[in-house]
Amino acid sequence: MDNSDNFARILLEAPRKCWLALTEDESKVVGHGKTPEEAVEAARANGVDDPILIWAPEVWTPRIF
Repeated sequence: MDNSDNFARILLEAPRKCWLALTEDESKVVGHGKTPEEAVEAARANGVDDPILIWAPEVWTPRIF
C-alpha cells in the first residue's frame, strides 16, 4: 500500500462535516472539530502542536484544484 492509498483510507474513516487535524506526515487524524480552532485544540491535546487542517465534507468526491 502506498502513501496515497493510506491517506485515502484515513480520510474515508475520518469523521465528516468537520475540520480534521492531521499529523505533519498526513498519516493520522489527531483531532477534529466544528471549527479549525477546535481541531487544533484537539490536536494539541494529542501532542501535535502544528497540525495540517482540512475540511471533511459529507461526501468525498474527486476534485482537481
